[in-house]
Amino acid sequence: TGLASRVIYSQSGSTGIEWKWGNLSAAQKLLLQPSDAFGSDRLDYLRGDRTKEVASGGTYRNRESRLGDIINSNIWYVGKPNGNYAGGAYASFKTANNGRAPMIYVGANDGMLHGFQASDGAEKMAYVPKGLLGKLVQYTKPSYVHQYYVDGQPFVGDADTGAGGWKSVLVSGLGGGGKGYFILNVT
Repeated sequence: TGLASRVIYSQSGSTGIEWKWGNLSAAQKLLLQPSDAFGSDRLDYLRGDRTKEVASGGTYRNRESRLGDIINSNIWYVGKPNGNYAGGAYASFKTANNGRAPMIYVGANDGMLHGFQASDGAEKMAYVPKGLLGKLVQYTKPSYVHQYYVDGQPFVGDADTGAGGWKSVLVSGLGGGGKGYFILNVT
């Protein structure tokens, strides 16, 4: 998958957004460019653009991999729904999602929770918690000293969301990355 088509989400404060420069609020943009006008380039770097690294003539730190280190986060496998909840609504949910592609979720210290297809390890999505945007500037600096970002313990379960029906939801915290948690629909 090319970097431009990489699927990365975040949150605007009230709704989920695709994590691209044009989708960020003015306040979020300021967090990524606190003392310069290079927030868009910084976001591209964080999305995985290696041309912005010092070794390629850029100003951001060199990385050995686009994927940040995984230290404290556990890996969570999600296959087909397998709960035994009573009622026809859950039975319908199980049937509708019986053939979904199994996924593996893990948090990394690049500021993202990553979702990989279990069959081949291809990244299918990533999520950047909005509370980390101000901290991610440090991750790009050549003088970077390791920090924790998303190293909480994700887990997934099926939940009746009311009017939205049954969904598979992922819940995770930031771990050493800070106070806070997030919940994602990973149905």
